[in-house]
Amino acid sequence: MIQLNGVSPFSINTANQPTLFNAAGQADVSSFQSQLSAALTSTLEQFGINPNNVNLSIAPIVTGSAQTPFTAAAETASATPTPAQSSDSTLAWKDPVLSFDASYWASQPPAVQALQKIDDPAQRAMAAAQLAASGYQIDTPIMVWGWDPSKVATLRQDMGYTWVPSAFQSPVAAAPGLTNGSQSYNPTNRPAGSIAV
Repeated sequence: MIQLNGVSPFSINTANQPTLFNAAGQADVSSFQSQLSAALTSTLEQFGINPNNVNLSIAPIVTGSAQTPFTAAAETASATPTPAQSSDSTLAWKDPVLSFDASYWASQPPAVQALQKIDDPAQRAMAAAQLAASGYQIDTPIMVWGWDPSKVATLRQDMGYTWVPSAFQSPVAAAPGLTNGSQSYNPTNRPAGSIAV
């Protein structure tokens, strides 16, 4: 049988469900635990899992003194990211992906950072080409086409890239793990001027 410890009882009582509260309005922990245990046991058995082989521990959420499921939900909602003013007076959400994107752009030289403020794609492409001709490393999908830096980085890593060509460099002839004629991608031999992944 499944043993439950530290379970915080909560339920919405309807006419068809047994109550989890006693006559005094206090939570009936043993009733909740037995109902939850029976439900989990039944579900495990339906999947062919022996409930005697399952060790389940559920810990209550405790962040304040008078913690209930409703105050926990309210505290979680209040922790939802809110807009924060960035240095360039645009709104940025406090989010890991957007933080990565902001860090990516902040790590670029000021001349390259300026590309993200050019709305017209043709003008941005011309400015990027001028920067590349001047020796700057231009990551075309991100800096010219406006793709999301975190998504591009994740995709490249997932595909096995350790470097990608910058603007005006020859494209990769064969993706990592593939061969195109005699050419194959060499993850350990990063060409000068290419972009590290």
